[in-house]
Amino acid sequence: MNTVHPAIRHRLLLTTLLPLVAALLVSWLIGIRLTADRVEGEARRKLLSDLHAAEEIYGQELNQLSSQARQLGRMPELGRMLPHADAAGLQQLLGIATTGMPYSFLTIVDRYGEVIYRLANPSASGDTLSHLQPVAGALEGRTTQGTLLLTPSQALLENPDLVARMTIPLTPSPHTAADNRTAEQRGLFLVAAAPILDPRGAVLGAVYVGQLLNNNQALVERITRTISAGAHTDAAPHESATIFLKDVRIATTVTDASGRLATGTRMSSAVAAKVLVKGKPWRDRAYVLNERYFAAYQPLRDPSGAVIGALYVGLPEQPYLQLRRTLNLTFAGLLLALTMLGLYLAGRLARQLALQEEEIQALNRGLEQKVAERTTELEEKSGQLMAAQKELARTERLAELGMLSAGVAHEINNPLAIIRGNAELLQMALPQDTDNQEEVTEILAQTGRINRIVGSLLNLARQERHQECSFSLTGLLDEILDQIGHQVGLDGFSIERAYRNQDLLLRADREQLRQVFTNLILNGLQAMGTSGSLTISAGRREGTPFISVTDTGPGITPEQQERLFTPFYTTKQNGTGLGLAVSWGIIRNHGGTIELESTRGHGTSFTVKLPEAC
Repeated sequence: MNTVHPAIRHRLLLTTLLPLVAALLVSWLIGIRLTADRVEGEARRKLLSDLHAAEEIYGQELNQLSSQARQLGRMPELGRMLPHADAAGLQQLLGIATTGMPYSFLTIVDRYGEVIYRLANPSASGDTLSHLQPVAGALEGRTTQGTLLLTPSQALLENPDLVARMTIPLTPSPHTAADNRTAEQRGLFLVAAAPILDPRGAVLGAVYVGQLLNNNQALVERITRTISAGAHTDAAPHESATIFLKDVRIATTVTDASGRLATGTRMSSAVAAKVLVKGKPWRDRAYVLNERYFAAYQPLRDPSGAVIGALYVGLPEQPYLQLRRTLNLTFAGLLLALTMLGLYLAGRLARQLALQEEEIQALNRGLEQKVAERTTELEEKSGQLMAAQKELARTERLAELGMLSAGVAHEINNPLAIIRGNAELLQMALPQDTDNQEEVTEILAQTGRINRIVGSLLNLARQERHQECSFSLTGLLDEILDQIGHQVGLDGFSIERAYRNQDLLLRADREQLRQVFTNLILNGLQAMGTSGSLTISAGRREGTPFISVTDTGPGITPEQQERLFTPFYTTKQNGTGLGLAVSWGIIRNHGGTIELESTRGHGTSFTVKLPEAC
């Protein structure tokens, strides 16, 4: 009996272990495959995300250059100087306006595309740039941008210093096509062009600016910092970025074996055939110098669609291979250890694990409930904080603007009075039937408009001081509506006084509130055009007096609502943008609020809430 029992035990053990070993082997092979797919999949997802970020940063750089060109084109002084080809004036104006700007060149052309002035090469003018698509677009009235490849002769004309900055010595590179050149002398530029307009909107010419990408380490380092965010250890894969001119690295964070930047090395021939020749993106492994990378290349095209280079981001393959090997070995060892441990402890721990699982689930449910409660509280606090920050920022801007407005208004009033006085004397001195009477009348009209703007600025500066008195709010509204016809024609309008049965007494500055409600009523009438219905309501809500002015106009877009109470922002053709800002400041200094409700196409309602004692 004793000799039989061990044999039975061995067979039973063998019968048990064979399926277990087979299951272990299959699990290990499947684990290896899943691990490889997972690691490679994560690398590819990271790569696509990095490329998207790189394209976004590249686009931001273009948009910033385009915005700067647009601002230059809108300078009134530039429009006045351009027809006279005032080189000295242009040099002084553009020298001041472009201080600190990263331009490699700046060129001014007239409406035919002929060069009037080059900031970096004033002696070169008279040639035509209308064949360049960005310039042609600007001469049609559009702000255009793009990437251009310039030859040394083209760059020399724009800025004599560019030729030396563009030149990049070529370094022999493995896995590349044969090339006998020793240096890349062409330059890759971000360019933008914006129209220069006269006061009537006609195109007088264009501003054409460019930023050199050759050796532009700031841009590729910015891309690399962005895509490397979160990699805090030396063991993490080192992301890199490159800008190519054709197949030459002109700006890069890739380093060679000695740790030096690989500027002047070239793209592998396999990648160049697909990206530069066929114009298709590359999303696969590729050789970068002597190492294999997970690489993404996006063709860079000039405005005509020709491929002139590429934008690259990449991850070294070796760290991922090492990670995959480590994960595979770890997975195999862990799977074996857990299997053996599971056979030993399965019976003893099954019940304990079940009990612990129930406890954990109970704890998870409690934790989820607490997290949900805390999340709700944080969202409420965050909303309150954002509202308070927005209100504080608006108050600070108005305070600063008020101080500035008082000084500006004082400085403007003195010369304005002299201009108006001399214009009146000139008007009296000229015969009534002379052609110059119209110009003098226009001068007086514009000085009057300036005087009104100065008055609004002074109101903005003085809005913290108010003289309190007790008065009937509904009586004040009646006075305003009885006199509003002197400021705007009321034919075609229906005005409803929906406060007849209300008797609201306030203690506040009556004249400042008259200014606020007059402005709101005028805005409502002007917003409706030539006809519509205006309703003025008043009463109490939760014990607080309120006044609402509601029109049936076209409404206000959400974008306009965000900026409506900002000083100098206006949707009117001849508005100053100060009325609502001054009104908002007055109401706030009275301890009240102005609320806006508007739906596009369904009118607008302004509601003023005031305490009884302001």
